Amino acid sequence: MRRRLALLAMLAACGDDTHVEAEAGTSSVTTETTGSSTSTWTESSESTTSSTDSGSSSSSTGEVDDRGCDEMVLVPAGPFWMGCNEAVDSQCLADELPYHEVTLDAFEIDRCEVDVLHYEACMEAGICTYNGLIGNFVNCWLGTSSYDELPVNCVTWENAAAYCEWVGKRLPTEAEWEKAARGTDGRLYPWGDDTPTCDLAVMNDDEGISGCDEARPSPPGSKPAGASPYGAFDMAGNILEWVVDDYASDYYANSPLENPTGPTPAAGARKVARGGVFSDNIVSGMLRSSVRRAFDETNDATGFRCAGP
Repeated sequence: MRRRLALLAMLAACGDDTHVEAEAGTSSVTTETTGSSTSTWTESSESTTSSTDSGSSSSSTGEVDDRGCDEMVLVPAGPFWMGCNEAVDSQCLADELPYHEVTLDAFEIDRCEVDVLHYEACMEAGICTYNGLIGNFVNCWLGTSSYDELPVNCVTWENAAAYCEWVGKRLPTEAEWEKAARGTDGRLYPWGDDTPTCDLAVMNDDEGISGCDEARPSPPGSKPAGASPYGAFDMAGNILEWVVDDYASDYYANSPLENPTGPTPAAGARKVARGGVFSDNIVSGMLRSSVRRAFDETNDATGFRCAGP
């Protein structure tokens, strides 16, 4: 209880932003995806940072943790290359094409994914709800105290949007998410073009159990060597993340070249999720920063992080 009270106090004060300097470059359900499927797990046993609360903390007292998960990272304004570059990537999917230049305004994004503890605080404040089977569905972590530090899952797109609004933020657009993940040089993964390993991402390394032999995701920020060019963690693997956009497979063919926000929202449209999940392996190609997935309901593979302003 003391931990949650401290957390609530910290979140209540999150509107007071302070900025600190950071060196640039710091580094089971089968669900329908965009041309492939992902089988989620079965449990087996350039920049500055903004020190507002990002929704993840390993501290038992609500204090700042050494991963910087209480911070947001700044993504500067300017162009980047979005989608899949067939000249260097042999795993491009149709909905990742064409490879195109997009210009975005500056924005901030949480360094880490939102964890169970922070989402529970929003529930205790009477703002957030939870559509998963709390404590009864082995693949949903909320309601299991030993998993408080894992990224929250089994949340709907609406749940995620409500949390972000509560902390004075919003869900990122798909374009914002991709720029925050890969920067401006067209790299395949947040860390560059090197082949994914468990030193860089929480994934299935094809040598045993998924989640780097843990059969589940890890606490946000557990793989700092795999950080994006702006210092955001876990943007490949660990857990998928909702973004604000509706999904359309041909959206890139006619999307705006400045600040795209997705196709016109339509009732019943699927929403985009980004980032890969800890059961993804190298062969699947689903850990790449350009991969798009789409869902029409909650699932046990998807969580979120927030953006602003």
